[in-house]
Amino acid sequence: MLKNLRETANILLQGVPGHISLAKVEKDLLGIEEVLGIHDVHIWSLEGETDIFTGHLIVETDHFVTPAKIRNKIKKVLLKHHIEHSTIELEQKGICSGFDCTE
Repeated sequence: MLKNLRETANILLQGVPGHISLAKVEKDLLGIEEVLGIHDVHIWSLEGETDIFTGHLIVETDHFVTPAKIRNKIKKVLLKHHIEHSTIELEQKGICSGFDCTE
């Protein structure tokens, strides 16, 4: 019963699901050639079964002309981590919200 209570509290507080490692997800996303940085990442479960991702990913300006390609690569990485639903914000190097993206 205590385990169920913890899981329920984690869902209500929109915590990262226990079967997902935020550090591994970020590492795999940064392993995508076009991705230079990542920030404002949130991963949670809607009801204990559907995992959700939101995040801002910084990409080189050259790759910004083919956003669908980059999003597909990102979604493949997320699916590897059992994340079925995502909201991905692509930002250009040097032009991004609330973050020093000059790197």
